[in-house]
Amino acid sequence: MLIFYADTRGLDEGRALCLGRSRAPGSAFAYSLLRYALEVWKGAPELPEITTDGRGKPYFPERPDWHFSLSHTRGFVLAAVSAAPVGADVQLRDGRGERLAGRLMSESEREQFDFYELWSLRESLYKLTGEGSLRSLRFERRGGLIVPPHEGARCRVYADIPGCSAAAASLVEPPPERLIRVAGAKICS
Repeated sequence: MLIFYADTRGLDEGRALCLGRSRAPGSAFAYSLLRYALEVWKGAPELPEITTDGRGKPYFPERPDWHFSLSHTRGFVLAAVSAAPVGADVQLRDGRGERLAGRLMSESEREQFDFYELWSLRESLYKLTGEGSLRSLRFERRGGLIVPPHEGARCRVYADIPGCSAAAASLVEPPPERLIRVAGAKICS
């Protein structure tokens, strides 16, 4: 598994190498980063055809052995690629977490995580499994390890991205220790 991120602040999304799949800002950058990630990981010069499954998760129908997860937030994109299903998420630390923590975190979670760590963990696990509610997936830390509410899942949080929290989840392999930074010029023309 490899996880890449790019700082897109100040970049023109109209110059992204790939088209986005939604109107959400950052979508074109995310797919452009995925293209870059596949080139590094598998030597693929172009994105394979992409479709979505019954729950809306994108995948490569002609490459069922290539898995990916994308995320974008204001100013940053994240792309995880793996030989096994993967979930990944990035959250901008924009100050909303302090207002939401009381409603969306248990007392125990508030003692063990900050809001953005927990929310990115929930998003990454949900993207991986498609199960549960983002409001109620309960995580804990035991002996420094993150224990997700899904047996066999392995999760990690990252502070590599300035002003953001990121996380990844897998059922097969542990997420890597570090994210790989990609210069914005690599995902734009």
